[in-house]
Order: sequence, then C-alpha cells, then structure tokens
Amino acid sequence: MRRLHINGKNNTKERMDMNSFELIPTEENLIHTLNKDLLKRNKDLVRFYDLILAQEGASSIAIDGRWGSGKTFFVKQSMLLINAKNPMSDMDDEKKASIVYALPFPKKAEDVPENYDVAVYYDAWENDNDTDPVLSLVYEIIKQLGINYAFDDNSNEFKLAGSVLEALTGRNINGIIENLKSENPLTKINEEKDLHENIKKFFTELLVERGNRLVVFIDELDRCKPSYAVQLLERIKHYLCDDRITFVFSVNLGELQHTIKHYYGNTFDACRYLDRFFDMRISLPPADKTAFYREMGLDSSYGLEKISRKVIDTYNMELREATRFYRQVKTAAYEPTHDSGKWDFAFSDGKGKQLLLMYITPILVGLKIVNISLYNDFVNGKNSKPLMDIYKESDLGDWLCSKLLNRNEAYEEIEGKTLVTVEQKLQSLYEAIFVTEYTNGVYHTMIGDYEFDSNSKRFVRSIESMLSVYADYEL
Repeated sequence: MRRLHINGKNNTKERMDMNSFELIPTEENLIHTLNKDLLKRNKDLVRFYDLILAQEGASSIAIDGRWGSGKTFFVKQSMLLINAKNPMSDMDDEKKASIVYALPFPKKAEDVPENYDVAVYYDAWENDNDTDPVLSLVYEIIKQLGINYAFDDNSNEFKLAGSVLEALTGRNINGIIENLKSENPLTKINEEKDLHENIKKFFTELLVERGNRLVVFIDELDRCKPSYAVQLLERIKHYLCDDRITFVFSVNLGELQHTIKHYYGNTFDACRYLDRFFDMRISLPPADKTAFYREMGLDSSYGLEKISRKVIDTYNMELREATRFYRQVKTAAYEPTHDSGKWDFAFSDGKGKQLLLMYITPILVGLKIVNISLYNDFVNGKNSKPLMDIYKESDLGDWLCSKLLNRNEAYEEIEGKTLVTVEQKLQSLYEAIFVTEYTNGVYHTMIGDYEFDSNSKRFVRSIESMLSVYADYEL
C-alpha cells in the first residue's frame, strides 16, 4: 500500500499502489477487490458459483471476454470462492471468511446440504512450451493441491508426471508414456487407452475426501501457440472427459477462433469446431467502473482526471488498459496540473503549455495504447479526429472551446462578431499545435487565450514521453 499525493499534500486515505493494481491477480488484490466489490461483479461470482455447483457429468464452460476485461481476475476469484466454500480445503478460516462474507449469498436453510468442489488454475500460455499439455496439467494440479509426493522440479516432465501417476495408481505409467512417444501407432493407440484409465484413477484418488467435483480453470488459451492450443483442447477432450471434472476456459473467443484458423487454415470453420469442446459459452459481464475509478483516483474533479475518464470511455478501454493509461498520464502530467503551489499554471511563456498538459497529453497517451497508427497520424498533422472525438460534443469541450474564442468571434449569431463553430475552433487548435510551420515571419499563433509556436508540438510530445521536467515517478 502507498499514499497518493493530491494537491501536493499526502492524502490520508490509503489506496492500492497503482503499480500493483493494474489488475495483477495477486491474492491480496483478488480479496481486496472482492471485499470492496470494486468491479461490481460480486453478484456475478455468486451466480457463477451456483452454475458450477449445478454441473452434472463432464462439462466444459467458456467465459468469453476481450483482452484486459478482467477475465483472469474473475476466474481466480471464482477459484478462491470455490475453495473457500469447501470445508475440506486447507485455506485458513480467516481467509475463507473474508472471501465468503464479502459475497451476497442468499440465506439457505441449515438442513439443505451443499456440494463442495475443488478448484485449480492452469495458465496455458505460461505452459505452452511443455511437451504434453495433459501431463503438464496433471503436474500443475498436483502442485496446487499440495499432494505429498516427492519429485524433482528439474526432472523430465514426462517422467515426473509418470512417477506421480504411478504412485497414485500402482501402475507402470512410465512405460506407457515411453510408448506414447514411440513411432509405432498401434502401440500408441493401445497404451493411450491404459493412460486414459490411469488418469481417471488419478482423479478418483484426488477427489476422495476433497470434494465432489474438480473444477479446472484454464486461462490464456487464446494467447498460446496454435499447435499447443489445439493439442490442449483435443487431448483434454480425449483423456480428461470425466464425469467429475468441469473445465472452465477463460478466453477471447474471437482471438481463439483466429488461432484455430491459423492452425487448420483460413477456410476452416473454427466456430463450429469449438462447439465440440464447449458445452456452454458465457459472456463476461461488463465491469461497473465507477468504484474502480474511485479506487484509482479517477473520481477527482480535477480537469486531468475528467479528461482521462473521457479518453477511457471514448476508446472503450478495458480495465487493464485503463489502469496502464492513467498511470502514464499521472506520471507525465499530474504534478503541474494539480499542485499550483509548485508549478505556476501561467508559466513564463504563456498559457499554451497549460492547455497542452491538461487537454492534449491524455489523448496522446491514450492513442499510443489503443491505436498507434492513429497516434502517428494525429501527431504528424494528418488527422484531427481524436481531438474532435474527445471535445466536440462534451461538457469538457464546451469549456475548452469557450476559451478558444477570439474577441471578435462567437458560437451563435451576435452583431459585430464572426460566427464560428466548435469544430472550426478545434481544428484551428489542432493545426496550431501539429500542422502550422512557424517560418517566414510567423512565430506564433494566438487562439483565444492561448499562444502556440514551433515548440508546442515538441513540448507536448516530451510531456507524453514521461521524460520531461514535469514527470513524477514517485506517484
């Protein structure tokens, strides 16, 4: 935990460190987010828990969401919840209580029995260099559930997983694994059947006195190499189709379909192919960002925060993008736009720098995250659309544009004044910063209260780079 600085003073309200609160799913962050319901997904977690408990027989569920939308947070919180509700889990009672009590479970009659499941998490992307996804997954289950078998982390994974399975089932799994790696297809087919049976026995042993069902959360499958993603899906379908197992895949289905097509060809029907593996597809509910913004400090009435929220909303940033974006904006421009005692807003050479810091920097930072091509066009004077998107039809734009009027201009018909539009003034502002060449006796441009010159573009790009004199790396 750290303290944020607001208005140049230590804020006594503690917030989560922005560097660690980029939706990094540490256990501390997962529980903190649950306790405060920062994403307003606690009700969704309860419903999903009930859905998992209702599963009968082998089942597979896909949770679909865009990259950065909080899928990993959701599935890891679901895993915590499942294990917290299981009285046989080794999670300490205080932690169990902090998780369960934070969630809006309906009251149930005491005589109503509840099934209890066991949950594990598998990061497919982290393991996509492994030789065999099934044995890699078995190894991960063993590690996470603390099954007490001696093994060497540096040993060959096939032999490691084989030794563990052999210890659990009393069968010669190492010999089966060697046959799986052989070139003799008939031997492989025969021994695959034995391996299938031994893995089923492994799960039988695993669930004795631990719960009724094993829930395996598989994350980041859409980021894997195409060959590994396909192999993982198909081998799970073949070996781990067990009535006591529910697989939950956390994926961006659109990206996963691209991955499948990359493996089988662009004409391959990836959507129907995935139907073979997913019994149910669930869209991750959108997060309510209000409390999340408040935790980040984005609920401030300062202009920089208002503009940052507008950029986040305009470009439909997911949670991960929003936290990364605001951290960069804070680093680049927080101090000179919040601490008027330390930085004089008038500056020694005009108010133009104030406008660049407050109104242009967030756009540049946001564009670099969501669309680098549009960023390049914007800073090179080729496309003013981002400025229009943020300010043309907004309260922020109304205030800004009121300051861009020259004395002889107005946005409505007034005798003696030239009628101009908001779009025209925003275009003039854009051109003064990014288009105008200050040569042949043209040294500056005045737009309302603000002066711009040949240094304006260089100045704002320096600010956006987070390497200017105004940058603060301690926030």
